[in-house]
Formats: sequence, C-alpha cells, structure tokens
Amino acid sequence: MDVDGSAIPGEIDQNLLLQFSCMNTTDREELIVQMQRLLGPSLNYNTASFFLDMSNWNLQAAICCYLDYSLPPKLPSMSLKASQSQEAAVTPGSCFEQSWSIANTGAEAWPGSCRLIQAGGEQFSATPTYVPPLLPGHSTTVTLKLTAPSVPGAHRGYFHLVTDKGEQIGDTLWAEITVESEMTLALAEQLAALPVPSSRLDEGVSQVPSQDDQMC
Repeated sequence: MDVDGSAIPGEIDQNLLLQFSCMNTTDREELIVQMQRLLGPSLNYNTASFFLDMSNWNLQAAICCYLDYSLPPKLPSMSLKASQSQEAAVTPGSCFEQSWSIANTGAEAWPGSCRLIQAGGEQFSATPTYVPPLLPGHSTTVTLKLTAPSVPGAHRGYFHLVTDKGEQIGDTLWAEITVESEMTLALAEQLAALPVPSSRLDEGVSQVPSQDDQMC
C-alpha cells in the first residue's frame, strides 16, 4: 500500500506526508509522536508503538500496516441479470429449483468463499451454496433447490450473496412462487386437456348454396 493522498484518510494533514523524506530521526518517542500526528487522536500511544515496533521502527511502513489493518476491506460487486423459476405453480411441500444469472461488476475476482444464503421472506429451506470464483465482467448462473411452504398462496423469499464474514455482496435476489392444492392443479390439468370446440367455419358451413337455397 502506497502512502499518498488517495490512500490516506482525509483528516491526515497532507503537509505532514512530505516530512517522510526528511524524517531521519531514530528516536522512538519522536516516531510515536509523529505517527500520532499523522493519523490523528484516535491512534493511542500503545497502538502507535506496536505498529512501529512491528515495522522495525520505520514510520512509513508502520503507517501502511496500520491503515491496511484498520480500514475496512472493499467488498466484491455483484448485479442480478436474470431470474428464472422451474415452476410457476407448485403443490404444498414440493421441491422446486430457482436460478439466477449474476455478474461480477467489480474490478476484482470473487473469492471462493462467497456463498448464497436465504436472508428473509418466506422460508424455503434453502441450503447455503458456495459460488465459484468469478472474474470481473463475467457472469454465472447459480441454482438453489428449495421447498415450497405448506400453505397455499403466493410466497416470496429473499437471498443474499455474502462473504465468509456474512457481509452482503451486491443486489438482493428473490424467489416467488404460487402454492396451489393438488386438487386445484389436477382440475387445471383436466380443463387444459379438454378438446376445444371448432367453429362453424371449420365445420364447412360456408359451402356453395344449393339451387333450393338460391330460389329462396
């Protein structure tokens, strides 16, 4: 990590950064004071002493180590491209699959520790599923095997892609299904199988009229 204006929090006096080139002191107390001046009052004496000692009392290296340790890591990026459910309507307690097409919209590859979990809504008995590493600009499809609720009606569940620490990555995903009773589904199938009556035109009613018809 370089110590420059973009890597250091805004509250650090930029003029003090120029002093790195002329800080030749080996006085440890002075180095601790300088590090506290650069990083602000939130850095106490013992913490400054620890990072300086760990960095062999190199001020610049100590500040880099401290910032790498204290600044929150940048999370991967993810965007939803498409969502597709296996069935539009399912029976109570039946199993179904839900798939999402997701893309890495960040600048770094996803680590192999990212997993897809259910985060809320109706419980679909989802098992957390690990997502393989994905390069920036690439897409992948992830599929979960879910179980429908036992109560008929419309149900929706929400899902997150998370890091190994449980931090959410990117968009919220969802699955939405309609649970119908077996009787309702059976009736719908029977109605769909009924023959459709043909029209009079299909039966050939528009034939050439007979002579008797013409006389009328």
